Amino acid sequence: MFTRKCEMCGMEFQTASSRAKYCIYCRDKAQVNRNRAYAEKKKAGASVTIGSEQICPLCGKPYTVTSGSQKYCKECTESRKRKKAQPTAEYIKENYDYIRFNVPKGEGDEIKAYAQKRGMTIKQLLLTALEEYKSNHSKEL
Repeated sequence: MFTRKCEMCGMEFQTASSRAKYCIYCRDKAQVNRNRAYAEKKKAGASVTIGSEQICPLCGKPYTVTSGSQKYCKECTESRKRKKAQPTAEYIKENYDYIRFNVPKGEGDEIKAYAQKRGMTIKQLLLTALEEYKSNHSKEL
């Protein structure tokens, strides 16, 4: 559970969501405000209709709007996407344990192929197998 402070009234509240902004008393008020703002924007003609032609502010090329929040053409959107930063060695050392084990010659490739067939990494496969083992043998532990 997360403890948050309501952006509207300032009251502290508990929530299971890490993205909650409003307490239970202000959520409906916030939704009414969002709906009102949208209606005013639509009435003023400032909202963009899906399927309409727009000009990309970055490259100047015309594009067809495919989403209500779309601001750029597909090419510019792809180039603007942030790549997820890799964790530093220091972060990994502080937050994770490192386990290394050996398997008989030739079995490593079989394990990799097995994991790939199931759309998993070897690490995911081993952690899943461990959880399954724990759940099936919980009485023995």
